[in-house]
Amino acid sequence: MKNNHSLNNLKDSVQSIVLTIKQGLKDRNLPLVVSFDGGSGSGKSTLAFEVASSVKATIIHCDDFFAVEIPDHEWDIYSVEKKCRLCIDWERVRAEALLPLLAGEKAEYHPFSFSTMNGLSSEVVVLEPSKVIILDGIYSSHWLSQLTNLTVLVDLAPEIRHKRHNLREGTEDKEWHLRWDPVEDYYFSVLRSQDSFDLVVVNE
Repeated sequence: MKNNHSLNNLKDSVQSIVLTIKQGLKDRNLPLVVSFDGGSGSGKSTLAFEVASSVKATIIHCDDFFAVEIPDHEWDIYSVEKKCRLCIDWERVRAEALLPLLAGEKAEYHPFSFSTMNGLSSEVVVLEPSKVIILDGIYSSHWLSQLTNLTVLVDLAPEIRHKRHNLREGTEDKEWHLRWDPVEDYYFSVLRSQDSFDLVVVNE
């Protein structure tokens, strides 16, 4: 399914991903798992939503599984590799969302509470099974590689990503950038270089 090239028009990007997904679904009985990877502010969620609308996919937002038990002061003593590996509870992603959906069953879980930034929300996310499952989240292509069939990199220049991230958060978010920018740089240079993805799109 390898089709590694860059597109920088949102409509063309969506069409290319949709076409690749439809090709992957041919003669396939199990759901197709597609990872949307990319740095913070690259537009993964926007693109994932557009694609999901076209192919009736179910989206798993990996940020829902942020590692709630690790406080900020502990993150700051971890190596970049350890931060990269532990920031998302990948076992919860598998057990509570991905594996039930792959079995054709409904998935239910409590997401991380971004309103309190402390523990899980009381709300329950319910995901319905689908022939296409989208993993929306940085690092998903690597840590869930054994269950992923198509990897998509949503690429964008760091300065534009940072601006978008800050606009979304309503702040310069300096503390966040100091903690996580080096982790993202490590991931995309050491663990998952651009040529390791099946498809690369630029969401400008």
